[in-house]
Amino acid sequence: MIGWSKAGPGVGPKPATTPALRPHGLISNAWRWGAGFISAGAGLVSILSYTHSIRAKFEGMDSVTTEALAHAAVRWVGITPTADTATSIGDTIQLAVTATDARGNALLGAPTTWSSTDTAVASVDSAGTVVARGGGATAVTVMIGGKSALTHIYVQQAPADLRVVGESMFRVPEGERGKTVAQVVDARGHEIPGLGTRWRSADPSIAAIDSMGNATGIAPGRTSLVATYNSLVVQLPVEVYPVPASLTLLGGDGQRAPAGRRVSQPVLVQVVSRSGRPIEGVSVRFVLEEGTGRVEPAADSSDAQGIARAAWTLGGAPGRQSLSVNAEGVASPTLVTAEAEPVAANTRIAVVSEHLEGPAGGALPEPFAVRVTDSSGVALADVPVAWTAGDNGSIVANESRTDSLGEARALWTLGPKSGSQRAYVQVGNARAMPRFMVEASALAGAPAGLALVNGKKSEGLVGAVLKPLPELRVVDRAGNPVPGVALTILPTSGTVTDSTPATDSTGRVRVAWTLGRSAGLQRMTARVEGVPRAVEISARARAAGPANLTFVTPKAGTANRAIQSLDVDLTDAYGNAVADQPVVFSTKFGNVSPGRVMTDAHGRAHTRWTPGTKVGLRTLLAAVKGTDARASFVLEAPVAAAVKPATVKKQAVRHVAR
Repeated sequence: MIGWSKAGPGVGPKPATTPALRPHGLISNAWRWGAGFISAGAGLVSILSYTHSIRAKFEGMDSVTTEALAHAAVRWVGITPTADTATSIGDTIQLAVTATDARGNALLGAPTTWSSTDTAVASVDSAGTVVARGGGATAVTVMIGGKSALTHIYVQQAPADLRVVGESMFRVPEGERGKTVAQVVDARGHEIPGLGTRWRSADPSIAAIDSMGNATGIAPGRTSLVATYNSLVVQLPVEVYPVPASLTLLGGDGQRAPAGRRVSQPVLVQVVSRSGRPIEGVSVRFVLEEGTGRVEPAADSSDAQGIARAAWTLGGAPGRQSLSVNAEGVASPTLVTAEAEPVAANTRIAVVSEHLEGPAGGALPEPFAVRVTDSSGVALADVPVAWTAGDNGSIVANESRTDSLGEARALWTLGPKSGSQRAYVQVGNARAMPRFMVEASALAGAPAGLALVNGKKSEGLVGAVLKPLPELRVVDRAGNPVPGVALTILPTSGTVTDSTPATDSTGRVRVAWTLGRSAGLQRMTARVEGVPRAVEISARARAAGPANLTFVTPKAGTANRAIQSLDVDLTDAYGNAVADQPVVFSTKFGNVSPGRVMTDAHGRAHTRWTPGTKVGLRTLLAAVKGTDARASFVLEAPVAAAVKPATVKKQAVRHVAR
């Protein structure tokens, strides 16, 4: 009988400590079976001696002969152990085989054939040495002289250690994930599949790890990741390093300076990590388009606070300028803007639109435009433009900056007052550029009102043009004068030179009204199409200058009285009584009292004449000095005094008016 041994860690058979290592109790039975046939020292000596003798017996025979003899001699074959377990890949198990003849004598040196049913689990060589290859179970068979024996080999790895796969230091960027792998290995260092490890972080504020071994960098720093399996523990040092994530603009944006000058404040940017912490030593570049100024320095390295800085001198062209700041590792650049203000000495402004006019209180038909250029006529694009309307108007900009043609537009709503109105355009800074004035004509609206400006209490002479001329004014709803409006003039008395006069540029019209020939109140009506209410003009017509003076014939029976009571009527050329005119009475016959009398409202003057007793014709003269109005009253003298009154006939009375 041949003994057995197991090479490697734990050489020699061991009683299994778990049911898994004792499949069906075969190992313990095999152990007891082997112990019944072999003693510790003497058995080994007998095996070696017997092996030598049997080898000598079969020496010199060919394989066919040897096989035939073994087949005839062997009656029973046994294998020891009948089952065994390997706990590590690479462990070896030495199998022993026993062959006996019909009498029960051991046959040594007979040729053997070994085989394994699953060489992926364990392989066996010609000497019966089994090597564990992978987890599982296999059957190992030995053939001697046509007889066979079988043993069961189990490969069940036993955890002996934990091992981290990869670098000795695990490095991960903050905010990103990395995979860690820890393996449970057997005593020979082979991984035991299917055994999961548990992970934890010594400082979760720096690094976190989930149950699958996915580690996430939380914040820059160092800590350890700990993997455990039962009582096995392994630590993996981990470093979370900062990653430039963004640029924070700390200062220097939105500044203004004259074109070609340096802005007052430096440009400051801070490089920060994904967790918002400043990063030192990051390369920062300040980039300008070619020919648009300069920046010093063009590149800088962030300091301990993550800050980089540069001084910016603007380009010579007015308008908005930009500076791009790039940091190593940061995907998106940071844009810094500044306003290069135009300078009066090199800036020109002109109105593009012509004939700016619109309704008062309304918007111009189209937006009006201004063009901004330099002194050589080159358009200045992207220059800020501000608008202000005067005269109670308003203005809304279409854009706040000039376009590629240097133009900017605005919609101007004129104030309610007609006439010339103004708007102001401010290009750039008011301290460097005076504002530019634009004028527009505000046109009055449709006629809405007609009013008499003067001539409400007019007086004039009959048959003459009324002075001053009556003046009318046409206005729109906002009270603006409306020029060029035709009026319809309808006099009830007298005549007008133009019955449809038109208003002038001030919305006014004067009417030449020749009064009628009758003294008193005269009227005239003025109308405007679209204005519902007409205007009535009245004037008081006074009599013209004295033209006719007439003695009123005295009553019958008064001609021979000693005192004559006489009246004269004064009229103009049209027969209108002339009042308040002095009439002077004179005579060579007797006396007259009063000799100067003012005509009353009816143009009449009254006096008393004492003609005396002179025989013959006697005359009383009446006249208005400075005029041709004259009249005479002739009274015939009575008969001679010798003649008795009773026999004297009435004297004839005559008066002459001149």
